[in-house]
Amino acid sequence: MKRNIQIARKQRGAALIVVLILLILVTLLGLASLRGALMEERMSANMFDRGIAFQAAESALRIAEQKVRVAAAAGQSIGVDCSAIGVICVGTPPNVNASNPAKCEANSSGCWADIGEADKDAYSETVAGTPQYYIEFMGDFPVNAEDSGAGRSASGNQYGAPPPTYGKSIYRISARSHDPSRISGRAVVALQATIELR
Repeated sequence: MKRNIQIARKQRGAALIVVLILLILVTLLGLASLRGALMEERMSANMFDRGIAFQAAESALRIAEQKVRVAAAAGQSIGVDCSAIGVICVGTPPNVNASNPAKCEANSSGCWADIGEADKDAYSETVAGTPQYYIEFMGDFPVNAEDSGAGRSASGNQYGAPPPTYGKSIYRISARSHDPSRISGRAVVALQATIELR
């Protein structure tokens, strides 16, 4: 009997140590799963933000394209004129990830333009800021109808008549979801399209 009491006294602390080790392991496992859940939540929030920014930039691109078509139909010029001799327009407009430069205050044709109030219902209200666009006129180019595949006729080719030519105006439109200098910490999406008007 005395021997059984001594064995029980020796084993008293072992159960406590095992339970503490198991408790630490369960706590670490819980913290790891919590960290993973928080990371997934951040990733999904960033993807949602980027999706909204993409939609805003795309709406600005479509609005600018419509403005180009309206101006061309009215015979007016729009955007930065890149067709003049000595004017170099880079592929990506200046300050795509920054605010408008100071020189833009005097010459609005060389700046990012906000979409108008009338067009604001074309994009989601959850976007970080106002979508913007940048229009560049690349020039008028004569195009042979034969090169474009339009206006071909068997009789014209048979008798050697020259293919008809027509003018084509090229515009490059860049759009971004918002001005990153006004609102930081949000996804900025920039898109670009080239349109040809006949």
